[in-house]
Amino acid sequence: MKELKATKVIQCEATYVDLGDLAESVRPNGKMSTNVVACGIDYINKHMDMSPDKTIMHYSVTCKIWDDDFHHKIMRKNFAQHGQFKLTLKKYVLFPMFQELAPHDPHDKCGHHYAICLNLKNQRFEVLDSMRSAADAYLTSHAEFFINNVKETWNRHYENSKVQIRHFPIEYVETTNQGNTTDCGFHMLEYLAKWEGRLVPAVTAATVVELRKFYTWNWLTNEDFNKRSGGREFMEEAVKKVIKKYK
Repeated sequence: MKELKATKVIQCEATYVDLGDLAESVRPNGKMSTNVVACGIDYINKHMDMSPDKTIMHYSVTCKIWDDDFHHKIMRKNFAQHGQFKLTLKKYVLFPMFQELAPHDPHDKCGHHYAICLNLKNQRFEVLDSMRSAADAYLTSHAEFFINNVKETWNRHYENSKVQIRHFPIEYVETTNQGNTTDCGFHMLEYLAKWEGRLVPAVTAATVVELRKFYTWNWLTNEDFNKRSGGREFMEEAVKKVIKKYK
């Protein structure tokens, strides 16, 4: 069983996912890992109908910004001064965020997912969190630290652009609160996929049930996305073996 859990079942552009990680992330009351969220972002970017005016960044970009690594090659690519990655031509730039809620607890490292949108159309930063609001100092300190680093990143790469973001205020968007402490990954993926500065996706417990099915099926069986050959067949055989063992 340990070997089965460690088996790679998804290989997409940004990352790979083991069976155990996937199962933990999509089971009821399971906590989604950053690896699986990265997989979800890849899927949204490549296989969902998204406006060309919108860009969803990968976790690698979020991490480089957080660490002040402004001129890493990842940053030079994603804050390019020319071509498809030029952000001054976009209206919405979204960042996946991850915050450890108990950083000193060795047994709770999953933390919490939320999203930040750089809304260039309406000239503001928007924070979308499914569990907290502007009244939560732990959220505001985390989000504001990152946003200040985004502003500095922008200044380093687009110093001579007419589009400047230093003066943009922060808005904490009112969202539907999750009914537990575990569904934040699905809420965030919905924000990344659907937010364009106006309508907040209505994510309910029933929505999350459907998203578990939708994402898991498409991540595993879409051969244009999952480069691991025979992903569907592997899962079917694995399930047969488990059923046979526990009959």
